[in-house]
Amino acid sequence: MHRRPGEKRDNWLLIKQKDEAARSKRDKDILEEQSLSVKTGRSMDEIAGGVKNKATARKPAARQKAARKKAPAKKATAKSSPKRKAKRKRAGEPLPAFVQPSLATLSDKAPDAGNWIHEIKFDGYRLQARLEDGKVTLLTRKGLDWTNRFSNIAKAVATLPATTALIDGEVVVNDARGVSSFSALQQALKAGDSRDMTYYVFDILHLDGDDLRPLPLTHRKAALAQLLKKVGGTGPIHLSESLGEPGPVLVKHACAMGLEGIISKRADASYHSGRGYDWLKTKCSDRQEFVVTGFAPSTADKNSVGALVLGVYKGKQLIYAGRTGTGFTHQVARDLFRKFKPLVASKTPFDAVPAEERGVRTPVWLSPTLVAEVEFKGWTHSDHVRHSSFQGLREDKKATDVVREMKSAAAVNKTATAKRKSAPVKTRTSGKAGAMVGAIKLTHPDRVYWEDAGVTKQDLAAFYAKIWKWMAPHLVGRPISLLRCPEGAAGQCFFQKHASAGISEEHLHLVPEDGDKILSLDDLDGLLSLVQAGVLEVHVRGSTIDHLGDADRLVFDLDPGPGTGWKEVVAAARDVRERLAKLKLKTFVKTSGGKGLHVILPIVPTPWETAKAFCHAVANAMAHDSPDLYVASATKSKRTGRIFIDYLRNSREATAVAPYSTRARPGAAVSVPVDWSELGKLKSADQFTVKNLPQRLARQRKDPWAGIGRIKQKLPNFK
Repeated sequence: MHRRPGEKRDNWLLIKQKDEAARSKRDKDILEEQSLSVKTGRSMDEIAGGVKNKATARKPAARQKAARKKAPAKKATAKSSPKRKAKRKRAGEPLPAFVQPSLATLSDKAPDAGNWIHEIKFDGYRLQARLEDGKVTLLTRKGLDWTNRFSNIAKAVATLPATTALIDGEVVVNDARGVSSFSALQQALKAGDSRDMTYYVFDILHLDGDDLRPLPLTHRKAALAQLLKKVGGTGPIHLSESLGEPGPVLVKHACAMGLEGIISKRADASYHSGRGYDWLKTKCSDRQEFVVTGFAPSTADKNSVGALVLGVYKGKQLIYAGRTGTGFTHQVARDLFRKFKPLVASKTPFDAVPAEERGVRTPVWLSPTLVAEVEFKGWTHSDHVRHSSFQGLREDKKATDVVREMKSAAAVNKTATAKRKSAPVKTRTSGKAGAMVGAIKLTHPDRVYWEDAGVTKQDLAAFYAKIWKWMAPHLVGRPISLLRCPEGAAGQCFFQKHASAGISEEHLHLVPEDGDKILSLDDLDGLLSLVQAGVLEVHVRGSTIDHLGDADRLVFDLDPGPGTGWKEVVAAARDVRERLAKLKLKTFVKTSGGKGLHVILPIVPTPWETAKAFCHAVANAMAHDSPDLYVASATKSKRTGRIFIDYLRNSREATAVAPYSTRARPGAAVSVPVDWSELGKLKSADQFTVKNLPQRLARQRKDPWAGIGRIKQKLPNFK
């Protein structure tokens, strides 16, 4: 360093940074690992017991050891073979029964600089191969003995030219594209077919009596490559090659090839058990294990699974993580059903039944012991998996060890994120940047959507944020269609039911149907993104995205023709209620936000053909009994002075305006559920608006539609 005033000599500052000898929090206490006195060679018990200095007694042995190092090496003889030498070494470094594997931390991006090497991330079972005197044991990442399940791999390891070895790798089966597939591996295991199994090895921890874990990764991989070189590359064991290109470039190529991602490892790091930051994993899509907490039976096959209910642990508490209803074949669905049967539980494994799993969606609960691997595309605002797909059951991980994986960048801000999610949704304006409501940025927040009511885009977003808890049970998990009015209710509007340009898909749930993708919502952010896109009406189907072919809510839309008053509409709604009550069917009612009322009939999932036929029969019966009051035909010329009992909304792709959705009509009216007892007090179907509905809900002590999701009614054979 520079000399200070008056100093005649240079000053030096020595900074020691971490090297291969540095210790981490995962290492044992140094006093436990090296418990003998450096000066005397005695333990604490020996010092306390008065044992004399051992250092002198050890010096000759130390000198002999040094002399052996300087002496020229002798040629191997029958009495001094490499195998006998390895055995003598092993006496000093015994092969451990099992070493906890090193685990990678999920990262939001791959390292682009520094001393890193990269490898392909495989989609299989992590196995530790333990070779000792020709005997091989294959252990899972939890130490389970799976030697018999991978006998071909065990036989190949036994042929390696080593007396003892401990190797780290992953067993995979590649699909037709040459990409490792966990489902293909499971199918091979089920069939007992090991021909296509490959053991990709990427680390070696012990070799012929030497503990290699303290060595840098590059040294360990070189030793592993040298060991494999002696047997060639024709068998099922292959080296996981190190890739030297920049991490972000490799991730891009891996994703384009359909791979799961890459693993990045510090080239100079020693081997550490447990999860740390020497190994990082960067994935092309989110994928992790979940606890299977329940299942929804298939509506097409009573002995099959239709969807799985997922959970993760947070400490000792099991947290709901949503559902997955795709990814299994019919045979797999039947196999799962049989596997789940002995695990059926009488109550939920969660502290309480999640709101999303109440009512007709209530699943069959299971004892939380099984673990499923699920691929998905991010987490919703409610911390549920988005666009999830079942990959298979995992038997190498305990359910209680399953937690939500956090990317390294997200983990740093975990506390701040949790605080933000627990706080009420806030609206904030940031000058030219627009306004933020929840996680959605609104451009032109002051754009007026309803001129007569003075309701802006930001007002609409704030309205939905206030009433979301009332709206969510009737919207989440259902197919929706949209009425978009980019210039406001007075401008040109158009209907949309599929994903297309002009609307962000980031916060929406896209569901495949007939070669296209229909829309659904998981959370408030999804609804707010629709507000940003100029959506003034949200319409919903009478089915869930898990069971598109079955109806669970039917709607009788009472549409008054010219010359029909409000009192007649109310009377018609009561008439529908009474007719269905005679069939022991309970109904609910809501305003349409326009001119009429909607009578809602919740039912057990029923094929659409059956449901529509029932609604048609009810409409025809009313029109037949009271032809002066009702009509069951959509023909406009017949509707003057009558009410059209619209049953046509009860088909697979038909929709009705969603509860609590706004309407692109004057006054910013809203379709609102009401109690049957207050129906006679209402003045019109459009009396509730964006401006007055929050006050109504704040005063409301009871939800008029409480329990609608729990009602399971079977339609009678009514014609």
